[in-house]
Amino acid sequence: MKTVWKVFDRPIPSDYAKAGRGSAWLRAFARLVALVMIASPISARADWPERQVKLIVTFPPGSANDAAARIFADALGKKWGKPVVVEDRTGAEGTIGVGSFVASQDDHTLLYTVIGSITVAPMLIEKLPYDVNRDLVPIAATTAIVLTLAVSDQLTVHSIPELIAALRNNPEKYAWASGPTVPRYVFSAFLKQHDLKMNFISYRDAAQPQADLGEGRIQALLTSWTASSSPVQAGKARFLAVVNPRRAAVLPDIKTVRELGYPELEITGFAGIFGSKLTSAALRNRLAADVATVCREADIRRKLEAGGHIVLSGTTEELTKGIEEQRSAMSELAKLIDIHNPQ
Repeated sequence: MKTVWKVFDRPIPSDYAKAGRGSAWLRAFARLVALVMIASPISARADWPERQVKLIVTFPPGSANDAAARIFADALGKKWGKPVVVEDRTGAEGTIGVGSFVASQDDHTLLYTVIGSITVAPMLIEKLPYDVNRDLVPIAATTAIVLTLAVSDQLTVHSIPELIAALRNNPEKYAWASGPTVPRYVFSAFLKQHDLKMNFISYRDAAQPQADLGEGRIQALLTSWTASSSPVQAGKARFLAVVNPRRAAVLPDIKTVRELGYPELEITGFAGIFGSKLTSAALRNRLAADVATVCREADIRRKLEAGGHIVLSGTTEELTKGIEEQRSAMSELAKLIDIHNPQ
């Protein structure tokens, strides 16, 4: 009986086998298959990740967004069976971390940053060392940090209309501060739209504004809940509104600025996970599905909400939409104020 070998249903004649040439043919074919596998994106294969995954985070250690990134890293590491190591690369409005990520050229490296890295940075820095549209691929929305408008008890107001009236009656008497970039732009534009004048105070130390709010050295603060809650808890300040598009679990009774009739104060800003242009579509879809699963886990949601976050859907669509909405909002703000030198 003739010996017939088959590879992908294509027979190798028995005389090749008899002559020992079948084995040589198979070895050559195996080498060809190996080369094809190397040339194809590793990320498209089901065995990803093959090693530890690095998550570059554009926030300082101990910050609210860094804490959220570590919660996602831990949960995803358990799901993937490989450690997800967080590397904080901060500074220059997130561009240092983004630049490090883009330079990595590695499908086992992901980026965790806010959408301002995509929408604001190109407006502030003329020549970025990367292209935000080409080099950053949105994968999954994660959380929106809770943003609030708080006022000092020294300013005896309990609503935004009362704040406007107090500022109009006392131009340039009061001072304010904010979180960097988008919160500052939004409140500067709000003051201009309502023909109000306040003195902006800039800080290097992120902890100082809430201390000054409590002591009455500044009278208004637009920043994250985590960076303004201490004077409120001490009874020296109060929240007027949540600035996010929807209410926060950590402040269920505080209405949003849109609910209160001041949508011009709303900030659609949140964090997400990004891949590189080398990340295959198959891997992007898988990552988004895994992040969405993590976002639905009750224990994860409780941890994130307790840390001052609004948990998002974990989808690519929500991240992409958020970027588009903030780009549009920034374009409108740029018509009202000087982005490079806001109040």
